[in-house]
This record gives sequence, C-alpha cells and structure tokens, in this order.
Amino acid sequence: MAKKKTSTEAKSGRPGRSNIDAFEAVMAREDRQRGFFVAFSYTSDAQRECAAFRKKTGRFIKLLTVQEILDEEFVQKV
Repeated sequence: MAKKKTSTEAKSGRPGRSNIDAFEAVMAREDRQRGFFVAFSYTSDAQRECAAFRKKTGRFIKLLTVQEILDEEFVQKV
C-alpha cells in the first residue's frame, strides 16, 4: 500500500488558530509534508499560523475555501 502524502481537514464556519494547531499535530503525527484545510473562510490568526508553521517546519498547509473549490480556482493555486 502506498504511503499517503497529504492530510485533509474540513470544518464548517470560520476556523481559527486552534483548529490549525490541531491539524498541525495530525500532520506531525502522521509524518505528512502537505495538508489541505477546507472551510468557508478563515480568521487572520489561522492564516498567520499556517505561514509560521511552514517557516518553522517546512510543511505546507493550503487553506482552501468552499467557494474556491466550487469555482475550481484551487486547481490553479495548488
């Protein structure tokens, strides 16, 4: 069985830093280098935490909005 390379999380509402922190822990535990987090929107703290996590660990979390997925914009951003 091939090793999974990414983690994915979806939340309703507007996730904040604590949600990103929890997702970072999952990525670390499962040894994932990339993650995709899907929600309707994000707090600025969540966005800053993703940037700090990448700078600190080299791991990448892509924040996607539901609207981006519906509009298929995410394909161009990945």
